[in-house]
Amino acid sequence: MIYKFVFAFFRSLSRLPFWVLHRISDFFFVLLYYVIRYRRKVVLTNLAIAFPNNSLSQNKKFARKFMRHFADFLIESLKTLSISEKELKKRYIYLNQEVVQKEIEAGKSLMMVAGHLANWEWLFYYNKITGVHTWAAYSPLSNPIFDKLMVANRERYGFKVVPSKKASSALAKLNEEGTQFVNCLMADQSPRANYKYRAKFLGIDVPFFIGPEAYAMKYNLPVFYGRVKKIARSKYTVEVIPITLNPGEKESGWIMQEYIRLLEEDIFNAPENYLWSHKRFKHAEKLKI
Repeated sequence: MIYKFVFAFFRSLSRLPFWVLHRISDFFFVLLYYVIRYRRKVVLTNLAIAFPNNSLSQNKKFARKFMRHFADFLIESLKTLSISEKELKKRYIYLNQEVVQKEIEAGKSLMMVAGHLANWEWLFYYNKITGVHTWAAYSPLSNPIFDKLMVANRERYGFKVVPSKKASSALAKLNEEGTQFVNCLMADQSPRANYKYRAKFLGIDVPFFIGPEAYAMKYNLPVFYGRVKKIARSKYTVEVIPITLNPGEKESGWIMQEYIRLLEEDIFNAPENYLWSHKRFKHAEKLKI
C-alpha cells in the first residue's frame, strides 16, 4: 500500500511539463546546495582530488554547477515514470548507433559501457533502440520501497535490471540459452577496498570493477562506450564509440584502460556533469589533498 501511494504520488508529479519541473529543479538546487548543503564536503573533496591545480573558488564554482545539474537529473529521473517514447527520442538522441546495429544484425551480443555522467538513467530506454534483450546490473537500494520504484522506473520500456550479485549468473544463463543481448554496465563506482583490479583514474590509483572487460573477453562481446553529452536542459546526445569489436585479441587491462580514458575525457570536458557526490576515491592509495 505504501509503495502504491508513493508510486502514484511521484507518477502524478512526473506528468508535469518540463518547464514546470525545471522551476522545481531550480528550487531543489537552492535547497540542496545552500540550505541542506547536500554532500558539499564530499563534492569539494572529490573535486580537489581530481583537479589539484584548481583554486578553492574554482572548485566551488564547479560544485555549484554540479548541484544545479544534479537537481535537473533528479527531476529527469522523476519524469521517466511518465515520459512518452516520442518525447524521449527528442531529448535523448543516439549518434553513430549504426555501428552497434551492424553487430546486432550479425547476430552478436555485445557490451555497452558508460559512466555516471550527464543523465545515465535515460540509458534504460536503450532496448527500444537496439531491438534485442537489453539489461544492466544494479546495486539495490536499502529502502525497499524506493528500490522497487527505481526498478519499475528503469524497466518501464522493457529494459531489465539484475542485482549486481546475480549479474554473472544471469549473463551465463543468457549465453547458455543462446539469447542475443546487450549488457549495459557503469563500472565507475567504487568497489571494496581489497578489489583485485586497480587503475589510475583522474591521476589517482583506485580499485575498479573489471566486469566489462572480464565479461567481454569470456563471452567474446564487442565493447562500445556511450558518450552522453548534455546539449541543453534535459536534452542529451549519446555518441556510441567502439572500444573493440574483438576483445579476445586485446591484452588484459586494455579494455578497462580505454574505458577509463574515454570517461576521463568526458569528465574534463564537462566536469559539472559527473556524479561527484559519491566517494569514488575512498579506497585510493597515496592520497593527499
